[in-house]
Amino acid sequence: MESMKSDTSRTLILTVVIAILTVAGPVRAQVIDDVEELDWNRPEAWAMKFFNSVSLMTGMGAPEERRTWSFEIGLELDSIPQLSEDQRRIGFNGAKVEDLNRLPVFFRPRLTIGMPAKLSLDIAWVPPVKLQSVTTNLFAVGLERPFYTAGGLVLGGRIYGQIGTINGDFTCTEEEASHPPGSPDNIWGCEAPSDDELTLNYVGLAFTGGYRVKKTMFHWGLAANYMDMEFQVNALTDGLLDHTRLLADGWTWSVNGGASWDLSKRFSIAAEVFFSPFEVIRPPSTRSENDPLLNLRTMLRIRL
Repeated sequence: MESMKSDTSRTLILTVVIAILTVAGPVRAQVIDDVEELDWNRPEAWAMKFFNSVSLMTGMGAPEERRTWSFEIGLELDSIPQLSEDQRRIGFNGAKVEDLNRLPVFFRPRLTIGMPAKLSLDIAWVPPVKLQSVTTNLFAVGLERPFYTAGGLVLGGRIYGQIGTINGDFTCTEEEASHPPGSPDNIWGCEAPSDDELTLNYVGLAFTGGYRVKKTMFHWGLAANYMDMEFQVNALTDGLLDHTRLLADGWTWSVNGGASWDLSKRFSIAAEVFFSPFEVIRPPSTRSENDPLLNLRTMLRIRL
């Protein structure tokens, strides 16, 4: 009789537990789904401006009147300056060091088409190939026209824009996630590599020019750029799913200058220096400082 009561009690307890679990459903990780509009001089916004400007598409040469429906292939290779630890301290308004020194160069193929009315159409695409845990997919287009020529001098104008994304484990790297959460090598509690997405969009307007000295064509450009950027976090840290979105938009300006040389009737090469200043406030300092992008850009052109 006592055994029957005991079995009945266990059955009742088990039934209650199953009922509670059924009603409650599976235990889910808490989701952080905040949206934050960043000040233009926040460390996170500075990093977005920096890498968006690395991809900013200049003319890589003087404005030129091309034969209508002519085609040129360009192979562009630009340097990506390596950032110091202080520069990489951008997460959580300058509290967390991010792993941003993934690639030393930026490469993209370009196609230039001679259009009617002395216009030249530039099309560039970085295909989504994964390198160093980063996948870049950027599409840019530009339209340029010379509007004044006299002797060796040429002046022109250029409009351009870009849309695209960069995906990678920026918030929680694979290296961090390989260590126990909370340990010295994983103080931010990363439980898995993150799958973050950085959106890099811009439009720009540039005044361009060039001057030929014998076999060398010197060129320059002065541009104003409007950037619309977003960083979508997708990370699991300390049992929390972080889906925070960081938004930043505003204006930058830039200058570029260099030279190009014809190697033959079909081949030419160009090189230039690009400069764009960015204001940033890095806590605990409350003062704004200028931390610019300065990089070297090169391109091989093949006339078809």
